[in-house]
Amino acid sequence: MPAAALAVTVTTGASAAPVWTGDFETGDLSQWTTSLNGERISVVTSPVLQGTRAGQIQLTNDAVWPNNGIKRVELNHKPAAGRTAEGDDTYFAWSFYLPEALAADPPTQIGYWESDQTYNQVMSFEVVGQKISFATRKPANKVHWEAASAVTPGVWHRIALHIKWSTNASQGSVDVWFDGEQVVTGGQAQTLADGNAHFTQIGLLRNPAEFRDSPIIVLDDAVEGDTLEDVRPALPSSGEGGAGGAGGGGTGGNESVGGAGGAGGATSGSGGAGGGAASGSVTSTSAGATSGAGATGTGAGTGGSDEGADEEGDDGGCSCRAAGSPAGPAPLAVAGLVVALAFARRRERR
Repeated sequence: MPAAALAVTVTTGASAAPVWTGDFETGDLSQWTTSLNGERISVVTSPVLQGTRAGQIQLTNDAVWPNNGIKRVELNHKPAAGRTAEGDDTYFAWSFYLPEALAADPPTQIGYWESDQTYNQVMSFEVVGQKISFATRKPANKVHWEAASAVTPGVWHRIALHIKWSTNASQGSVDVWFDGEQVVTGGQAQTLADGNAHFTQIGLLRNPAEFRDSPIIVLDDAVEGDTLEDVRPALPSSGEGGAGGAGGGGTGGNESVGGAGGAGGATSGSGGAGGGAASGSVTSTSAGATSGAGATGTGAGTGGSDEGADEEGDDGGCSCRAAGSPAGPAPLAVAGLVVALAFARRRERR
């Protein structure tokens, strides 16, 4: 009876589902609204967090966005009409893997939200070496959280957001989770730059600067939902890429690094530290994705400007500045395995 009751609980939990998924299981980029410099994006079979595929992005010095000089390779997701309107709530999460630590200079943005048409960034995540920070841009630039040594190379990490949309800084707010640990709670900000729809872009972006490295980021399990449960802020209990990384904590910009692993950190699988992200690749650049207006993004960087929409927005403008089991298992062990399999299927979201 206890095992049966637990199985019912697992089934009930499976009712939550994202409203959009970007997990590359289609074998191409068709789940995404568009891409920027998409020829540098490929679908790979290792490392992978869930399912059988992930998306690999490589940034090179010549990946210049033509109308502003920013170096960028990104994927764009635009929520359905009305889902980022005044007073609405958006839950969004994605997982990322860095084969090697990102450079300390120049800084790199790995994800942000901004306004359509006017292209004003409203919030972003920036990585400098292994340090990550989250900042909002309006009404003034504010770093809500930062954590040194949190972005461990060769390890999957997960970022989740709950955004309350508002042009009023006293009503807009953001909650942030890193590797399942809440690190920002009710961070107040003007989350809507204006009345336009807002979208997100994730990948690698650097302000105009010369660099010699060619960083790689692997993305998986991006989801948009109506609840925190929909977007699963914690990493799954297992997956390629090694153990879950160090989770930061605290709000208001105070640096506070949490314990290693974070909540639900991945604990097994191939592709450990320094694993080759390009291995087992499935060649698929921007197949299924389109380009055009809305594929923009601001790269203001820490302390960067949040003003000045690019006048060339129609062609992608931007206000950027930047082990084995024992034989003959007992019945209870079998029941536990059934429950675990049910949970795993829910995680896979076929």
